[in-house]
Amino acid sequence: MLTHAAANQPLPDDIGMPPAHYGVHVEARRPDGTGYTLLRLGPYTQTWLASHHADRLNHELEGKATTIVPGCTATAKSAPFDVSDHESYSDPYAIDTV
Repeated sequence: MLTHAAANQPLPDDIGMPPAHYGVHVEARRPDGTGYTLLRLGPYTQTWLASHHADRLNHELEGKATTIVPGCTATAKSAPFDVSDHESYSDPYAIDTV
């Protein structure tokens, strides 16, 4: 990934390997279990960092979830980074999520 960035090239859609990077997904869930993803952050190169950011987001979301999406619970969780869907992720270092 860094070699592509250094050469100012887009990331490949599929590199033929299992994901080596991690992401954070912020999701809204209704009481019936249905829901959707509000925000995807990534890539993180270390799983502990993705988990740490998910914990921080969950702390900030605590008690505010119903004002974000009425009738839903918003939670953040670490997840594998999907290289083929990298356009749907936001750079965790370029945006202020908290």
